[in-house]
Amino acid sequence: MNLKLKLAALAAALVLASCGGGNGGIEVDSTVSFGDSLSDVGTYKVGTIAAVGGGKWTVNSATALNWTELVAASVRTGVPCAAQTGLLTNIPGLTGAPVANHAECFNYAQGSARVSNPFGPNAAALQAAPFNQVNLGLMAMPVATQMNTHLAKVGSFSGRELVTVMAGGNDLFMHFNGIANAATGGAAAAGAAAAAGWPQAVQAAVMAGGAAATDAAINAALSGMGQAGAELATLVKTQVLAKGARYVLVVNLPDVAQTPFAMTLDAQTRGLVNTLVTTFNSQLQAGLNGTSALYVDMYTQGRDQYTNPAKYGITNVTTPACSTTSPANPLAGSSIACTSASTVAADTSTYVFADSVHPTPLGYQLQAAFVLAQMRAAGWI
Repeated sequence: MNLKLKLAALAAALVLASCGGGNGGIEVDSTVSFGDSLSDVGTYKVGTIAAVGGGKWTVNSATALNWTELVAASVRTGVPCAAQTGLLTNIPGLTGAPVANHAECFNYAQGSARVSNPFGPNAAALQAAPFNQVNLGLMAMPVATQMNTHLAKVGSFSGRELVTVMAGGNDLFMHFNGIANAATGGAAAAGAAAAAGWPQAVQAAVMAGGAAATDAAINAALSGMGQAGAELATLVKTQVLAKGARYVLVVNLPDVAQTPFAMTLDAQTRGLVNTLVTTFNSQLQAGLNGTSALYVDMYTQGRDQYTNPAKYGITNVTTPACSTTSPANPLAGSSIACTSASTVAADTSTYVFADSVHPTPLGYQLQAAFVLAQMRAAGWI
């Protein structure tokens, strides 16, 4: 099958799922989403980011949808909207907006969000002492807080929601940042360790620097990722399933070691990134065993896409579609402000990565198709 036919087949599969899925299996009337940038439908679509046409973590356009939007369309629960919007940037020349909550919206996912820690990449929480960062100022509401916010709004789940949960990537990035800084020692390294969430003893070891600091950092990161995976499973059980939700799908962490971000690292370091991912996923899956949650293995599916891209209509798995030098993107290639006006000089419609870690619209379509296939196999649609 040639490339155009493969892409047409993928589009047809998504349309068919939408037409045939409906509420024929599960009976749902809303989609509620918790997570990070991979599920965020426009939390930061304000100020300068909105002005350049950005707002989602992909190559933005009027028709660019992420996987939660595509799945919601397939089960006919309406167009998802961000439960909170705003941007608290302190970057000179970049305009943000005050935080606003939207009672009618149920997509709580936010770029930079971790499972339970407020210190995510570019989080506004890092702008205050002792971190004193100049950064994008993302609210980065942790998943634990997202769930509490929803329960405070509605009291409990009715059982007629499709609930999606996907997180863990920002925990990985903060732990990896701590490892990367450990050997140098000093206050900056200790700050990275604190932001990662490591114990005081590890922060002290990292302050000293050297090989021993790196060893301590790796052990702390592995422990932290395992804890985050277990925490997310516990949150699903106690804050979602135990509160009345019937249709809950939990997507595991894709293999970050296969992203353009990781491809800049040596083989040993990529192996460490992969171990951080699998540590998180193993604890997440173990914690969900025996529950009614549908566990979706995007880690394995993503690895197959990277290994056999032509099978999925992908022509490039290594190069980000978003240009890091285009003046049309004020954030130097970050997908949150990327549009077709700021992509590299090539046909990027069949690239899988928008920036160093986030999917293109095709990447999201492939994820949605896989999620829908798992829902179909479970008899949900």
